[in-house]
Amino acid sequence: MTTHDVIIIGASLAGSACARELERSGIDAVAFERDRFPRAKVCGGFLSPGGVECLARLGVLGDVRAAGAVDVASARVRMDSVEVRIPFERVGLGISRRCLDQIVASGIHISQQCAVTQVDRIDNGFRVKGPGFEATCSVLVDAAGKLGRFTRRRPAHEFGIQYTEAGTRGSVLDFWFFEDGYGGAVSIEGGRSNHCFLINKDKLPKYLNRPECLVTGPLAYDPLPGDYIAVGDAAGMLDPFCGEGMRHALDTGMLAAKIVAKGIRAGTAYEEMRREYEWEHNRRWSRKRAIGAGMREALRHRKLFRTGLRLAPVRWLNRIWD
Repeated sequence: MTTHDVIIIGASLAGSACARELERSGIDAVAFERDRFPRAKVCGGFLSPGGVECLARLGVLGDVRAAGAVDVASARVRMDSVEVRIPFERVGLGISRRCLDQIVASGIHISQQCAVTQVDRIDNGFRVKGPGFEATCSVLVDAAGKLGRFTRRRPAHEFGIQYTEAGTRGSVLDFWFFEDGYGGAVSIEGGRSNHCFLINKDKLPKYLNRPECLVTGPLAYDPLPGDYIAVGDAAGMLDPFCGEGMRHALDTGMLAAKIVAKGIRAGTAYEEMRREYEWEHNRRWSRKRAIGAGMREALRHRKLFRTGLRLAPVRWLNRIWD
């Protein structure tokens, strides 16, 4: 059995960002990851301008660009006969999660192919267990994602599908709204494009005939009251239309690291750290969550949504992605 200041469950973007920042602060942190990098992951492949800024703060933006990430300068949104072009005020990036996750996770303390199956409270913190390992810590961070078992979320009747194709789409993020769902495509490294869509559960079977199509779900946007500091999708997904999922993962991982490092040095109780983190998380992200919830509700009224898309000022639409 090993002992650490902080244990992070999961080492995708949120978990790795958290571990990277904690190690930079001199905190003994380890992330237990069920998979082995590199690996594919269902994701839109679009890193918003704010997400690009997070990579710069983490010190890995140069590595991401060197790996072939593609500049994304605008979005093209379509619904039926309506098409809107939205230039970005700052450049985003297109990159696969297979590539990006490996870069962010490199050089930090991660135990790969170690799936945490049990978490227990003990007098001075937590004990985590999985096949062949056991560890204790004073602070636990849940970065296990939308399908994790430790932080409860309210599931939606929607699934994500993702595949890649040869050929690029230039510097444009394409986004479509259609009867069965919505989603988009963006250029990524290696001269390919990444396609990712949110599909209603009852329509899912007709979209699964593509080679190498990945599926995840059910999705979950709304977290329920929990016992742990939860980052990334474990804290509830942002609506994919906002294009900020990767930024949310990076930002919340870094935010948790900052609060935890300060708390450990000050001897702050875990519950107090968790409350501070949740307050700051809500302050930063409640507006984007509200936009996403409003978009999902508006999509119930397609004619009204189509009219709003056509008439909305471009500067308003730009704010969705930045």
